[in-house]
Amino acid sequence: MRIPLLHKISLLLRPRAETEFERAMLMIGLQDRASRAFTWSRFGAVAVVAMLLGAAQWQSHEELNCLALTIYFEARGESLDGQIAVGKVVMNRVADQRFPGNVCDVVRHGGPHRVTCQFSWYCDRLSDLPNHDRDWAAARNLAYSVYWDEVSDPTEGALWYHAVYVKPIWRRKLQRVGRIGQHIFYRDPVRNRTAAS
Repeated sequence: MRIPLLHKISLLLRPRAETEFERAMLMIGLQDRASRAFTWSRFGAVAVVAMLLGAAQWQSHEELNCLALTIYFEARGESLDGQIAVGKVVMNRVADQRFPGNVCDVVRHGGPHRVTCQFSWYCDRLSDLPNHDRDWAAARNLAYSVYWDEVSDPTEGALWYHAVYVKPIWRRKLQRVGRIGQHIFYRDPVRNRTAAS
């Protein structure tokens, strides 16, 4: 017959002369059970941490891939600063509460429709498989540096950009940061504090 844990503890606390042997056996049993529970809890904790790390590693791998694809398709052929700038816009959006909180969702924000998509490579209906190995390797390496914030932001916090050969209407509402290569970068307009007071 199995004795429940609380009952075992209550037996230990009851003063009876004839139970000294029982008390010793219960202590040994409780100690063994506690040891097994501790072992399983350590194993469980390690398993949970491993699962979380695995999920985080998979998540960061997917995000790095989305960032590398954006750098590759939006800025391949640009200078290093131009490529970093495109990657930084994505990361600036990730950090901004108005946009989704991870890279892939930022890149896919607005959906695959030409009118609403945010990054033209995602909605241009062309293949999304890189076909220049050297440029793709460079984009992946650069994505890692941009993702882990190992490079400074040449856009000064820009959240938007467009190619120099287009003139989107939304640009008029934003503060122009400047041109880097074939892209013009923008951020939120600076509010005039004296006008507001």
